[in-house]
Amino acid sequence: MQELTPQLRSFVLTLPSVPFLEALLLLHGAPDEIWTAESIARRLYLQSVGQAHLIVTQLTERGFCVGTSDGQLAYGPVDPALHEAVTQLASVYRQQLIEITHLVHG
Repeated sequence: MQELTPQLRSFVLTLPSVPFLEALLLLHGAPDEIWTAESIARRLYLQSVGQAHLIVTQLTERGFCVGTSDGQLAYGPVDPALHEAVTQLASVYRQQLIEITHLVHG
């Protein structure tokens, strides 16, 4: 099992919510896809599209995604270090799901 390194733990602690985390990993897993708040809400079984719109805004503002003027977005971190952190998180998340979600809920 992969360890949750101190650097990755620090990164996880900056994430605002589990739905944000799962949206980030969803987009990371399909980097060539264009997403809307509606498609993210559907894929993550969110209770409202409004919640997905907030997540879309956060993903863009935090530099994880590139947004368009019509509200679509695609995975595209602003720097390679951010992409590497998300890639490590995606790998560890499958094995450390409960620990990571507890950190986010923290």
